[in-house]
Amino acid sequence: MYDSEGLVVGLWRDSSRRLTFDLPSVSAEEYPAVCRRVADAFGLAPAGDIVIRPEQMFWDVRRGEQAVGLDWDIWMEFMAVAKSATSEPLVTDIAAWLDARPEAGPVTATAPPASPSDTR
Repeated sequence: MYDSEGLVVGLWRDSSRRLTFDLPSVSAEEYPAVCRRVADAFGLAPAGDIVIRPEQMFWDVRRGEQAVGLDWDIWMEFMAVAKSATSEPLVTDIAAWLDARPEAGPVTATAPPASPSDTR
């Protein structure tokens, strides 16, 4: 879904001015599978270990110079957070990909597409 300016609904800037996309339909149990689907679809590599806490989970991933946090907490649920201005286009692409694929959120048997440009 897009707003009047053509931006994917769910994109916003956090208090540190980082571009963030939230997807509130992802439970804690679904978080690891959604992260794998996003990482596979966008060719993302781990940039550190996953951090699991009772009310929060974080996993930083990267593609070249672009770094994104795939986060989850009890308030916002799934979020993709740009770690720098260079990473903002990747967060925008992830947001559009997830928005176009309801099945990419909560886990289904559908495999991720070969490339992010696949729109089914």
